[in-house]
Amino acid sequence: MNRLEKIIDTVVDPTLLPKAQTEFENIRAFSQIYVDKTELIFSLAREHDFFFLSRPRRFGKTLLISTFASLFQHGLKYFEGLKIDKQYRKFWEKEKTYKVLRLDLSLCSTFSDVKEFLTAFENQLSNALIKSGLSLPNKNWEQDTLVSRFDRLLNGLDNASLVLLIDEYDAPLNHCLDNEKLFSEVRNELFAFYLDLKKQSPKMRFVFMTGISKYKNLGIFSGTNNFTDLSLMSDYGTLLGYTKEEIEEYSSPFVENAANVLNISHETCLNKMAAYYDGYCFDRNASTHVFTPWSVLNFLRYPQNGFNNYWYESGGQPSVLLNYIKKHSLCTPDAYGREQRISIRDLDSSCELGEINDLALLFQAGYLSIKTAMPKDKAVVLNYPNSEVADSMAVLYAERLFGNRDPLSFLDIGANELFETQNPEDIVKTLNRLYLEIDYQYYPIQDEASVRSHLQMYLRGAEIKATVEMHNAKGRSDLEFVAGTRYFVMEFKYQREGDDPVSLLKEAEKQIRTKHYGEQLYPKLKHIHMALVFSGSERQFVKYAVF
Repeated sequence: MNRLEKIIDTVVDPTLLPKAQTEFENIRAFSQIYVDKTELIFSLAREHDFFFLSRPRRFGKTLLISTFASLFQHGLKYFEGLKIDKQYRKFWEKEKTYKVLRLDLSLCSTFSDVKEFLTAFENQLSNALIKSGLSLPNKNWEQDTLVSRFDRLLNGLDNASLVLLIDEYDAPLNHCLDNEKLFSEVRNELFAFYLDLKKQSPKMRFVFMTGISKYKNLGIFSGTNNFTDLSLMSDYGTLLGYTKEEIEEYSSPFVENAANVLNISHETCLNKMAAYYDGYCFDRNASTHVFTPWSVLNFLRYPQNGFNNYWYESGGQPSVLLNYIKKHSLCTPDAYGREQRISIRDLDSSCELGEINDLALLFQAGYLSIKTAMPKDKAVVLNYPNSEVADSMAVLYAERLFGNRDPLSFLDIGANELFETQNPEDIVKTLNRLYLEIDYQYYPIQDEASVRSHLQMYLRGAEIKATVEMHNAKGRSDLEFVAGTRYFVMEFKYQREGDDPVSLLKEAEKQIRTKHYGEQLYPKLKHIHMALVFSGSERQFVKYAVF
């Protein structure tokens, strides 16, 4: 029996998958699977430095913070058998243990004014100090500030005696991104806190901070004593997330179990997992990529549910993005689903409230990923990392257009049933209802491309994978997709003021016929060719032909 057979022969216990566990010591105590990142963790922990790491939600930032906390508080007590224990024990045993101050600013991200924020922040800091064995000096007078008392506490410590770990540092700012006045007030309070940290840097043995976004004017990413930003460093591209090799090494029995449940091969299962959950690259050289841990763990724990979208509800709605789109528009899912070039400077730089780049924000939020590096141009190419995220973008955009309603909920027929069973006239009537339901304040249908992309978004909601601009030897059609035993080929025209809809319809029909759109694929399916004219003034399809 080879090694893989021995692994697969073991009992597959779903409780060994740490789906909802973010505390390192609990994972070790419960003998749950821990994907060993301690070699990279050691390379950071040995440094006397300030570090920052940006990653999307549900990528394991809190587990990483917890792992650092355990290492500095208890040494190698909970690391037996891991890489840091096997390879670096002699080195690390020279380290003493430290007071560890661990803050989670996501717990200070619900407030209506700056006073509420300060109260939440003080409670978080006070509780963290008590857990670390420290406490803030009592107030001497009413005007004594949180920062001044924290400063007095740090003054009383020995040099290099405190480890500070801050999770989700940007959560309070992300909460009020749509309120410029409150954002400025909270930023000023945080600036005073981080400025004091810089002043007291000799007291720090190690500082590690995580977040999603990078904001200017916080005293973090500029000036002296900068945080070392690991976010786009190739050496740390796999610090969070799972590589394919790690999934094979630590979770092969669970992959095999999922393959058996779904009646597919082990290799096919891995390939489908990659299509849905892999493709995240946080490496400026585009040399590494990882799976999102949350989705992998959910899929392996509940394989009977198939390759579901696990990320959107739990990680795909970060407040930074939701609050951003309250005052900003997003491009269509189709537009973001094409290769987008952005300079490393724009992707990596910190931003002011009014300067946020939508591509950089979507990258930080996990909706876009680095696909190709362009080192000579100091740029990268972004696109969706995988199918799960592309579907999530369609849902996010649909909720924006339809006022947080399911775009299918107000129709009395689902997309699958509509395109698999209904006649063309009923299909067009239903699509017109769909387009008329879009909120007029955000009405985005301004041209042929937006007509097409919104139909594609609707299809994605029903997990129908439509191909935009399908190429053949003579041209490219607007939209093609399979629905049951049918294969749809669609060509759209957009009617502006003064255009003749009949002429536009004839033009669309002629394109399909003379360029033989769709004829090269799926010969055994029933082909339905549809030429459709969308009126900008009527906001619906006014002419169509089917053949």
